[in-house]
Amino acid sequence: MNEISTKVLTLDSREVAEMVGKRHSDLIRDIETYLQYLENAKLRSDDFFMENSYKAGTGKNYKKFDCTKKGCEFIAHKLTGQKGTVFTATYINRFHEMEAALAGGNQKIVPEIKQKEIEARLNNSKARQANVLLKIADKINIPEYKRILSSYATKIITGEYILPLPETERTYTAGEIAEELGVTANAIGRVANANNLKTEEYGVRVWDKSQYSNKQVQSWRYNQKGKEKLIELLTE
Repeated sequence: MNEISTKVLTLDSREVAEMVGKRHSDLIRDIETYLQYLENAKLRSDDFFMENSYKAGTGKNYKKFDCTKKGCEFIAHKLTGQKGTVFTATYINRFHEMEAALAGGNQKIVPEIKQKEIEARLNNSKARQANVLLKIADKINIPEYKRILSSYATKIITGEYILPLPETERTYTAGEIAEELGVTANAIGRVANANNLKTEEYGVRVWDKSQYSNKQVQSWRYNQKGKEKLIELLTE
């Protein structure tokens, strides 16, 4: 077997840093800490990370690491929540691409390198997009929005909704039902409160834009069953 077919597959730590949304220098410090843990446990650090260097545009050499699949798994285990899920999906896709290129025959590897580089840049771009959504989700205290942003983030990386979007059904505000029945929204609210209709059986509490400002406020919306119950009570 030649050198290409026996080479250990790795990802450049600069590429990994893009995937996880970190500065490369910060990831380098993390990896150096991981190496201390491995050395203390008397484990072969080269099975996970191999120190290397690259030349920057200034002509200076800087440290980097070649991360094996085990190394990427190590980094993934240190991440939490959706960020860990997105990174895991991204690095698995990259290693599968490299393994597929090797399995296709070494004579095809050189012509395919540039195509693989294009695909890698595309995957990195997707990872950055997903990380932007996850960062926004981290800053939002509205659970429904967090679920939606996390769902879209995994869709960008994998092409599928691994985390499903929240289920939705047609809902109605008190004002919409009031207009249909020719009464006031306050009348709808009084009937709903008197008959304990503001429960999961009859509707859902959601976040909406305030009528008087740009703030998001909680409001109650009735589902079809809630609407029908209100019509029944108001037309008796």
